[in-house]
Parts: sequence; structure tokens; C-alpha cells
Amino acid sequence: MKKDEGAKKKLIKKDFERMWGEDGPYSQVRLCEETRILDDSVSRVFLVVEAEINPFTFEYVRNCREHFTDDEPVLQLLDHAEYRGKFGYVVSAGEVELRDEESRAFARKQADMTTKMLIRMHAFVMDEYDLRRDEKYGIVESGASPDSRYIWNQKTGRMEPAESELWERDALIGSPAGIRNNKMRFFIMLAFDKNADFSKTSVVTFAKTLKQISARFTVEIEEAESFQEHVLITALIPFDVAPAAFIESVLDGCRATIKKPLFQKDYFVTNVKRPTSEQIMSFLKQLPLSGDIKTTL
Repeated sequence: MKKDEGAKKKLIKKDFERMWGEDGPYSQVRLCEETRILDDSVSRVFLVVEAEINPFTFEYVRNCREHFTDDEPVLQLLDHAEYRGKFGYVVSAGEVELRDEESRAFARKQADMTTKMLIRMHAFVMDEYDLRRDEKYGIVESGASPDSRYIWNQKTGRMEPAESELWERDALIGSPAGIRNNKMRFFIMLAFDKNADFSKTSVVTFAKTLKQISARFTVEIEEAESFQEHVLITALIPFDVAPAAFIESVLDGCRATIKKPLFQKDYFVTNVKRPTSEQIMSFLKQLPLSGDIKTTL
């Protein structure tokens, strides 16, 4: 497969949804038994391999088939696949009569080869648009209010107002920790107060508060881990929500619903990578903070 080096293309939301939106269409390989009935009895049983390719991937590869001149399986797929509406294209990848384990092995081999072929097609599109499997990039739409357009500045370690050109409909925003569902992944560390009440009631109240505040900001909580001195939250925060606004709302909510303070007012947040134990302990030793601190990630 040949590749041209050059400027990466931009993927608009409409194309993204036709490629692998939350509700499909996904590319997939199906291996199933097909029982054929003749008159009033079973005639024969076949193992059938079938591939479905989402429309954007298929059509993009078809328009760039010159890049696959050395990949005969992909070229054959492009020539024989049938269009099945918004969910994409379907092609038969082989069938064999089920007689013994050898026929099962043959069908499995065909399915594996077809899976690898679809992955090559996906990889080509992802390289063309600079989208990798770690979901590093997300799509920004123009529906946000001008007063709530923020972007993470890795150099300063904070959210800042985005330039207008970054908010074009087909703009791509990157994040070292990754992006999912067009939300940026952040790691948030909340330090327990020295006199915190660790009763079951306070823990349940914190969990409810976190859930309520997350719903209000449309933040997705991927994970919340509790340690001896802190809680580490992995959260997906929308592009137009400042992480500080979400975090401080959680802290305010805890103070309003829990009698004794559960967390200190200072917190640690990053979207670079999951903080190590050494980085967390270094932060905890500096509490309470008298000003901004710098932590090497």
C-alpha cells in the first residue's frame, strides 16, 4: 500500500458520523452458520463469512484505490461490495460447507484475513486524517457560545479562550491524554481534608454529588479511585467547559452537603497523562498551597 506524505485532511462531523459515529455504522466481519432447508428437512449447513464496511471508509478508499494497487484483496472488495444504504457496503468473503474441523478452520482463516483487510482500510483513512486509535483528536462544532470557547494550553497548564480559527466547523482539537465522544480526558486529584469524615454516609453523599454535578456539566466520569490521602478522578470534559468550573462545583457541592469538610480547597488537574504516585505525593506535601505550583509530568 502506498502513502503520500503531505498535509493532513480535516474531517467534518458529517463524515465522522458516516465513518464510526456513536450509533454506527461500524465496519464488521460476520462468521455464521447458514442452515439450508430442502422440503421438510435440513439439506446442508454452510459456514458463511460476510463483511460490512461503513460508507465513509469504503467510499474514501474507493476514491483512492491507486494507493492499493499492491493490495489485491482490497481491490476485489471494492469491485464486488454492494451498497446497503446508510449503514454502508456488504461483501461476501467466502463460504464453505460444514463437514469437519478443517472446514471450521478454513472459515476462521477467511474471517481473520477479511478483518485484517478492513483494518488496513481503516488505518489508511485514519492516517489520511491524522486520527489514531488512541482517540487523540476530537471534532469541534460551532454551536458553543462565544463566551464559553476554551482550549487547553499545554504550556501554561490551563484552559484559555480559543482563537476564532480554532472554532471552525471542521477544526480538530488534540489532547495528550486523549479525546472520547468529543470530550477531553482529564485526571483530577482531590486531596482529603486532614479532619475529613470517612463515614459511609459522607462517601455516598460525595458519589451522589459527583454524579449530579457531572450531569449538569455533561461530564462523563470514566473512573473514580479512592486512596489513603486523595481521590483520583478520570473525567471526560466537554470542550466548552472549563475544568476548574466543574471541579470547584464538585468541591462546593461537597461542602454544602457534608457536615465536615471532605476535601481541601486545592486540587491537581492535568490532561497530559495519568499522574504518577511520585507526582501525587509531591503535590500533597505542598498542601495547603500559597500560590501556583509547578509539577513535572
